[in-house]
Amino acid sequence: MKHLHFIGIGGARLRGLAKLYYDRGYEISGSDMHQTRETEDLVKRGIKVMIGHNPEQITGADLVVYTNAVGEDNPELIAAKKQGIPVLEGAELLGQLMSEVGTGIAIAGTHGKTTTTAMTAQVLTEGGLDPTVFIGGELSIFNGNHRTGNSQYMVVEACEFRNSFLKLNPTIELITNVDWDHPDCFPTFADVIKTFQDFVQLLPPDGLLVVWGDDPKAAELKKSLTSQKCITFGYQEDFDWSVSEIKAVEPLGISARLKYRGRDQGELVLRVPGKHNLQNALGALALATELGVELNTVLKSLASFTGVRKRFEIKGDYQGTLVVDDYAHHPAAIKVTLAAAKEFFKGKGRIWCAFQPHLYSRTKHLLQEFAQAFQDADVLLLADIFPARETDPGDISSGDLAREASKYHHDVRYLGDFDRIYELLKTQLQPGDLLITMGAGNIWTVGERLLK
Repeated sequence: MKHLHFIGIGGARLRGLAKLYYDRGYEISGSDMHQTRETEDLVKRGIKVMIGHNPEQITGADLVVYTNAVGEDNPELIAAKKQGIPVLEGAELLGQLMSEVGTGIAIAGTHGKTTTTAMTAQVLTEGGLDPTVFIGGELSIFNGNHRTGNSQYMVVEACEFRNSFLKLNPTIELITNVDWDHPDCFPTFADVIKTFQDFVQLLPPDGLLVVWGDDPKAAELKKSLTSQKCITFGYQEDFDWSVSEIKAVEPLGISARLKYRGRDQGELVLRVPGKHNLQNALGALALATELGVELNTVLKSLASFTGVRKRFEIKGDYQGTLVVDDYAHHPAAIKVTLAAAKEFFKGKGRIWCAFQPHLYSRTKHLLQEFAQAFQDADVLLLADIFPARETDPGDISSGDLAREASKYHHDVRYLGDFDRIYELLKTQLQPGDLLITMGAGNIWTVGERLLK
């Protein structure tokens, strides 16, 4: 098998896989509906990318790889099946690659998995373990979302959406937390817990589970283990790794005392803000030290970590206002992001949050949680819901969210379209303010427009 064709090659998972297999010497081609910065990057690497989907474009392929987002009625996918060309969904190919590389390290959790994967990848790379890396976000030290290594280790961000992480082949798992998200896939919280239990059961008998102990649902996953080893991390000293004496560090960092089984191990210092990033870093640290990376090397690497694109990403300065973009689109993630922002902007200017809800189903099912998630922002501006893969059911809107949020927040403004948000910000932002564009859609364009 030498020629792999990717349907939907511009998406995060498939473009990362395309680059990994291209680095391994395979002939790669792909198609996507739109030309983007990401598809242009693939072309620059020497990968053939065609815009639009046409059955003729799979000619010569030994394997066709697709993303669920393209749908079963995609003409290239239909043609591949008719011609008897082997077909794999992206997560299936990723699981196959993990087995080929050797020791698969899968990092999962409802929140924090991208940053934790990035931290782990950086620490293992700088610790000399030379891992292959596949991550959902863009990491500056890798100039993208992948790294081709030459060791037995492969670090993978593992997502529970549509149970895709159940197609992986992990030897080691790190789980940051378990929360209810993707109600279009998991009708109840019990369904979420069940898929994480199934994920843990993928571990081989000599496997390793690293888990955030302060989350009761995550900690309970230890019960799914048989002979596998488990390492816990969190805020309590009875965990294997713990942190205490947490302090903000200028300009946008955080620090804590680090302990291993109750014994002081020095100070953990980060350049990225928030207790949630301490949690992410502690998980990466626990995993890396278990694989033999010296603690001092781990601490030095984490201290140099500058973040992942769209995770509290500083975009620039607009007339004295700091403009930040963040991917948070779940109430729990919104709370921790805004709490981190408030910690650093206490006594300074106002915190403006321009939020674009992501998915009608998520907004509807978690409406009350969303309504109470923005209390650390001084002003909340709401854009219309980003539909992504859904169609408008007509029974939920950002106007509904604004009415509910107004019960808990003193300044909520539903503006709807980006032009209105931009015009308001342009006239009302003041030096010393902080603007956070927040969401998993395209709200980031408002901040970019201001900066331009």
